[in-house]
Amino acid sequence: MFNTNQFLLNDKIIIVTGGCGLLGSEFCKSIAKYNGIPIILDKDISRSKQLIKEIYDIYKIKSFALKCDISSETQVKKTYSLIKKKYKDKLIFGLINNAAHNPQPLKNKKIRINNFENFKASIFDRELSVGLKGSFICSKIFGTHFAKQKKGSIINISSDLGLIAPNQNLYTHLNYYKPITYSVIKHGIIGLTKYVSSYWGEKGVRCNTIAPGGVFNNQDKKFIKKIKREIPMKRMANVEDFNGMIIYLMSDMSKYTNGALISIDGGRTII
Repeated sequence: MFNTNQFLLNDKIIIVTGGCGLLGSEFCKSIAKYNGIPIILDKDISRSKQLIKEIYDIYKIKSFALKCDISSETQVKKTYSLIKKKYKDKLIFGLINNAAHNPQPLKNKKIRINNFENFKASIFDRELSVGLKGSFICSKIFGTHFAKQKKGSIINISSDLGLIAPNQNLYTHLNYYKPITYSVIKHGIIGLTKYVSSYWGEKGVRCNTIAPGGVFNNQDKKFIKKIKREIPMKRMANVEDFNGMIIYLMSDMSKYTNGALISIDGGRTII
């Protein structure tokens, strides 16, 4: 029989990388709303403290934040040890690999930036170090803990641009290209999910990908008009449109969902 209580997270410890970002902060609040305890990993400790206060004021959940460079295995190991020590009596259950660079167009830029021909290898390395290497490191370290306890859920955040190539015509009026790094990272995240879900499946560790569509964040009006034409629902995502899937994949309701790629993009990638 269906039981709505199965969606409750009930003191599950869930680590969110990039927890202060546009989506990360929304994920943290949603986890708290369903009685989970979000652990914020972010380099912006000032914003982290503000988010902790917001979560407690609204949901009376005491979350926790740690400054961490997820591209450093040493820092992630130290972070894991601190979380394990602080929450030794609770279930460290979940990881959301959300942190990534997502460069945006700059206003009044006269020269198109991020074009493939001139894209610097140093920038490629730096951005993959966070978005892809960081997800690998966190999955390895926290996933090993989940495998030992034979229970855990990892959610990797890809993008609709992990399924399709970017339409560069959306950005021509902004003198901008969506960079190669974004595509490589978001496609790579899907490969990471397939590997981890098959590697640890028998250990009770589930790993799934969500592929969000573009989120409305007061972007350039011409860009919004262009991208709406590509989306059957004729709108960009609202920041809260992914919360239901986050809660489902962290809850007992998804105990047989493993290795899934779930696009939440208003139908953009079906066309």
